[in-house]
Formats: sequence, structure tokens, C-alpha cells
Amino acid sequence: MLLPKTNPYVPGDISIFNTLVSAGEEKSCIALPYHLRGFLVDCLVEHVRDREIVHTVLALSLLHSAEKLGEQGNVLLKQTGDGALLLAGLFPERALRLHVSSRYFRFIGQAAYTNLAAKFQMTGRPERGKFYNAVATHFHLLEKVLDAARVRTSEWELFRRFRVSLE
Repeated sequence: MLLPKTNPYVPGDISIFNTLVSAGEEKSCIALPYHLRGFLVDCLVEHVRDREIVHTVLALSLLHSAEKLGEQGNVLLKQTGDGALLLAGLFPERALRLHVSSRYFRFIGQAAYTNLAAKFQMTGRPERGKFYNAVATHFHLLEKVLDAARVRTSEWELFRRFRVSLE
């Protein structure tokens, strides 16, 4: 199954991630459909301790997923899509460091979820295919909700940190 299992490091009610997504919806003025909201919370829970997400070359992961057969390829596609979503929404400045367009993460994520949807539809699981197709279609909304949920450092705080680093 491609939806995350319970995580022993996160309480069962996952209220902190639910609160984060709610705050993002409120700040961005976007009301996500119930199934996409749940997907976003589950995605955050699944990757809460994933330190490798910022070091993964998403384009290569997308290409390698084509080599994998069956569930192994599906899992790699989902991980690639999730990584792209989290990087696009929570760490968009990462694109600047990689010298790529800000749309890079969105393109990779949508491609991963669209390929996953197609694989599910071809293997006789059309409901899952429709679900991941909806995730791909609404990727930009999920990204905006995550971006709005980010805690931004004020300009004054950035200046203070800069001064401290010079001393």
C-alpha cells in the first residue's frame, strides 16, 4: 500500500500536522478537498524524519522509477512526488541553490504522480489512479498551502542574525 503506515515517532492523532495544514489553508485562502487534505497530512507524517529528501536528485529518481517493476516502481514514484511536493512547498529556496527554475519541483512532482496514476489505471486499480491523478492536477494548490504554512523569519531577525555572524 502506498499510503503511509503509522509512524511510532508521531502521535496517532497527528494534530500538529493537521494544524499546520489548516494554518496553510487559512493563510493561502485555499480550502483543500478532504481527500487531498488527508493526503497532505499523511505526506508530512511519512516524511517527518526523512533527512535524505533534500539531497535526492528528483529527476534521477523519476528516471529510475521507470526501470523498476511493480510495487517497487510505484513506491519510488510516490517518494519522488512527495519529495518534490515538500521541497516545492516548504523549501522553495532549494531551487535557487540548485540553479533551477522554481517550477522544477512542480514539474517533477506532477510527472511522478501522473505516472503513478497511469500505472495504477493500467494494473486494474482505477480508484487509486484517479486519486493520484487528482494529486497531480492539484499539485499547485498543495504546494501553495505548504508555502503559506511556512514560518517566515522577519527582516529584522535576518538582519540581527547577520550582525551576530559578523561579530
